[in-house]
Amino acid sequence: MKKIFQRAAKRYSLYRKLFLVFGLLLCVQLVWAAAQNFQKLVTEFQESAIADFIDFTNKGERYPLMHAISELRFRVFSEKLGINRKVETRACSLNRTYGTAVPTEQKKFCQDYDKLVELAKSSLVQMAIFEKIYLNAEPVLLREIERQRAREAVRVWIRQKIKCFKNKFSCGRDEQKLIKRVTNYEPEIIKTYLFLLQNLDKKLFPEEQAATFIQAKDLETLCGFVDEGSKKTEKPGMVLIHSGRFNMGSISGLPSEHPVREVLLKDFWIDKCEVTSYQFLQVAAEHPFLRKSTFPRKFHDGNYLKNWQDDLLPESGSELKPVIHVSWYAARNYCNYVGKRLVSEAEWEMAARAGIENDYSFEGGSELLPDHGWFRENSGGAIHSTAQKLSNPNGLFDIHGNVWEWVYDWFGIYSSVSETNPQGPETGKYRVLRGGSWNDPPEYLRSAMRRDALPTDTFNNVGFRCAVEE
Repeated sequence: MKKIFQRAAKRYSLYRKLFLVFGLLLCVQLVWAAAQNFQKLVTEFQESAIADFIDFTNKGERYPLMHAISELRFRVFSEKLGINRKVETRACSLNRTYGTAVPTEQKKFCQDYDKLVELAKSSLVQMAIFEKIYLNAEPVLLREIERQRAREAVRVWIRQKIKCFKNKFSCGRDEQKLIKRVTNYEPEIIKTYLFLLQNLDKKLFPEEQAATFIQAKDLETLCGFVDEGSKKTEKPGMVLIHSGRFNMGSISGLPSEHPVREVLLKDFWIDKCEVTSYQFLQVAAEHPFLRKSTFPRKFHDGNYLKNWQDDLLPESGSELKPVIHVSWYAARNYCNYVGKRLVSEAEWEMAARAGIENDYSFEGGSELLPDHGWFRENSGGAIHSTAQKLSNPNGLFDIHGNVWEWVYDWFGIYSSVSETNPQGPETGKYRVLRGGSWNDPPEYLRSAMRRDALPTDTFNNVGFRCAVEE
């Protein structure tokens, strides 16, 4: 008998544990379902809510977020509950706030109203849900801020909110009530809200964040964006290549480098350095079209700015390195935005050779290559900050190695006759890459070396530099 009771007790304990486990799983499923419902609601109405918020901020409203939430609630209630006037929810609000009795005919309506309010309230308190909602909405928010030219107005609001979260007595009374309802001033929730606000501020003003990485004596001076004493240039960061003739191609190189023929080019300017992540960031901040989340999918292979954490957050430590994971289309758009264009293939080779007919733009061959460029044998398997090696005789840095560079031309067979300002084939499937990279052997860094790739391709060893007419 004793054994029977012992077995029964063990079974009861087991069943109790199983019941608790299933109960917990059921709760998790219900919470997950509620989160999904809330995220669906947010997705449905987020663009109009964001537009309202920026509009209220631009108008100088004291509590733009509260006004936007009020408008959002009305839209949701109108869509889900069929109300036409905000006063219709008054009885429900009085019941929630003061316990005032609800008229019989409105009880069902107020039950639905309470469910929607509780769904929003419970979801916003759960940080995992709130962060996901915010991060999904952030690209829309940034685009709307740019569209309404509201960066400064939003910055004022961000600073006021940060001050408010750090000291609740810095908030207005109505705002205090809202924050208390949503966060109850719990440290972890406040910490998350502060982080997201500070992160938004960085994305709105990326030039202030990235500027700390630039030292005048380094990249900016070497690449010509900062004057060295009295030395000035008509086009900062560029070198003027004078018109002239040169022999393009190679006798001993790959078949695609044949035949060698004489080319005549007119004057042009070319960037001294490959475009860096910092420079690309500055342009993307001003032109949302180039951002990671908004650059059209038809213009890249799905890995555009793959190493960036977000739209305006390059990989940490990459600010002074050539920008990578950019397609030919992105490179062309960047150059156009800054009033330049992509270098033609003939221009690139003429600038790289600097009048030298050897494999490289310096005497001594591949033995001296480590002094002029990053490649497989000396890169340590990684891309490097630009302008760390010797420039070529034209004053161009990293023209050999570090990253391949997109040029304008379609890839095709060379003509056998002399040409003036050639632009390559009129049509094609692949665009040309030049210069070799950090993970290539020495022979890939030759001045005449050519490679081809789809214009939508992005790689971890391909960047670009720009040119402009004289």
